[in-house]
Amino acid sequence: MVAANSAPCGVCYYCRREQENLCEDLLFNNGAYAEYIRIPERIVNKNMYEVPEHVSYQDAALVEPLACVLRGLEECGVRAGDTVAVIGLGPIGMMFVRLAKAVYNARVIAIGRRPTQLDRAARMGADQMVINSEGADIVEPVRGMTGGRGADVVIEAVGLPELWQLAIQLLRRGGVVNFFGGCPSDTHVSLDTNLLHYSELTCKASFHHSPALIRKALDIISRGFVTAKDFVNRVEPLTNLLEVMKHLMSHNGHLKTAIIP
Repeated sequence: MVAANSAPCGVCYYCRREQENLCEDLLFNNGAYAEYIRIPERIVNKNMYEVPEHVSYQDAALVEPLACVLRGLEECGVRAGDTVAVIGLGPIGMMFVRLAKAVYNARVIAIGRRPTQLDRAARMGADQMVINSEGADIVEPVRGMTGGRGADVVIEAVGLPELWQLAIQLLRRGGVVNFFGGCPSDTHVSLDTNLLHYSELTCKASFHHSPALIRKALDIISRGFVTAKDFVNRVEPLTNLLEVMKHLMSHNGHLKTAIIP
């Protein structure tokens, strides 16, 4: 079985409007670095699913972040043939690249800071890559790849105010941006109101997931569109957890580590 990390109440204002991710009584079950974990009854009843026999534990563990990415793409209304630009190529950004290409049949432009990230994005299916080195012009290359228009959809998957502003500049008229990366508390962004208004830009910000998206994510994994081998590059025992955390704090660009009790 695979259990999500939350379950909505199903009866509040937001749940009745199919916005279960914003539930007023969203029950979370945080923390899983243990040999055993007790799953709250509501999650068992509303958001726990049987894992198909051919799906590994490591694959199933990707369900929760993948469901969040699915919500981001669905909120943007991505259609086949759209150009989707993804800023940030960590694990979440890579999931956006993979799903936009493999599930939504979009054309994907991957924007990252390191050549290794761009190489990985290409393996995930990205059609074109742009390196975001310090002082580099990102807008012109993206416009050059889109007939001068800009991307139909831009995903910001880092969480930096300056990249939120960059994302707006990469859009075509009538395009949609998803500020997926959460910025630090008390940060603010100033956006060009003239650009927003006269270019009819749509700004979205997606948070969390719903039981329906957890089920959809598990189905996508079951069908082989997303596998752990694309995102997990280390396996460590539970006894090494402290060393793993220290490594993650000091190494940028790392993907995921599977912790095996």
